[in-house]
Amino acid sequence: MLATTTLHPPPYELGATPVDSRAVLVALLGLLALGAAAGLGSPAFTPGLRLIPSVLLVELASLALGSPALIAAHQFMGLAAAPEALAAALGRALIHAGRVAGGLALIVLFFGATTRLAAPMLLIALAGVGVFTSVTACAELRAAERRAATVVAPMFSLLLLGWLSLSWLIAARVGVDVAAWVFDFGGTW
Repeated sequence: MLATTTLHPPPYELGATPVDSRAVLVALLGLLALGAAAGLGSPAFTPGLRLIPSVLLVELASLALGSPALIAAHQFMGLAAAPEALAAALGRALIHAGRVAGGLALIVLFFGATTRLAAPMLLIALAGVGVFTSVTACAELRAAERRAATVVAPMFSLLLLGWLSLSWLIAARVGVDVAAWVFDFGGTW
């Protein structure tokens, strides 16, 4: 008689799962859906089309421009986590942000279809996605650092605070430029 054993996956640990490329694609589609939902509520055709990639542009610009600074400063400060672990943590934060954006797209679509509040609701939803991304990124980055070292150095918290400030400044600056492009305010400032 053969003995069989059932292997159960280990319980979920924060940051323990690898970044799945399909999940990243779904996240990017969720970010596009949020912009598309606001675009459907736009009274004009051109701004409506330009709203579709707006959320994706702001989110990816903030992540793409702020993350190298985080990883470089992390290595310069001699902290424990590997750069790959930090990049994976940021990837998981992007995945969670896309899921939230996809859910908020329904709310923005509702307001866009029933009222003229699609643009203000997009701003509120974009801020919500940003807050959720920030919280998830901090939790995932701290978990990556904790897995590499038993004690998280106080400098790591300062690094996260500086990186969050930089990311929000980048998102605000890119957001203003994207809004100027979407609503054709004429150039950048």
